[in-house]
Amino acid sequence: MMKFEKMDNGSLRCTLTQNDLEQNGVGLDDFFSNTPNAREFLEKLIRIAEEEVGYKTTGNMMSIQAAIMSEDEIVLTFSESQVSSAEIIEHIRNMFGSPETKGQGNHEPDVKDHILKEAKGEEAEDDEEEEEEGYAYLLTFQTFSGVRKFCQILPKNTKAKSRLYYLDQKKQYFLWADLNDSTRGYVYEFVAASMEYAKSIEKDGIRRNFLDEHADIIIKNKALETLKRL
Repeated sequence: MMKFEKMDNGSLRCTLTQNDLEQNGVGLDDFFSNTPNAREFLEKLIRIAEEEVGYKTTGNMMSIQAAIMSEDEIVLTFSESQVSSAEIIEHIRNMFGSPETKGQGNHEPDVKDHILKEAKGEEAEDDEEEEEEGYAYLLTFQTFSGVRKFCQILPKNTKAKSRLYYLDQKKQYFLWADLNDSTRGYVYEFVAASMEYAKSIEKDGIRRNFLDEHADIIIKNKALETLKRL
């Protein structure tokens, strides 16, 4: 049976069973493929939450995180963005560069494009290079609260390796995460969430070596889990 809970941060948590999905003609694949069935079902959940727990939306863009807790329990967390859609688009442009600026003095792999290709089942270019780099990322944040909020909306992940740095020279926080032992679904959610909460995201590279030498290590191990519990 569906259960709804309003969170202190304004998010909505919905706990479902496989039976709930079957009764509504929805499968897990529908969520990953963003089918009309999935969108209609999610809108239905919002309407039910309004009636049962008084959850109200403001009309802002909404992100949805899915976590499979057991064979028969799925948790969906609905979170509204505090910025407008135009601001989010501008944020993505700043993070990944406009078409005009791509390739000019920047040889880092385009993380967003790579993840989107994988999500669509397309083959990534430069396979050998991608295999060597794997799924390790370095995210930049302006504030500690921004890092914490980012970690708190992610599903629990005990397999990820992560570390938090602070570079006084830049007055910025850097979150390094190795997700090679994580599920692809988690990787996609991680990258998608970074577009809203992080200033930038890049594939792990030589910058982490610089941080190891010159930055303060705030959390040496399990930074994602530690910050999620705060």
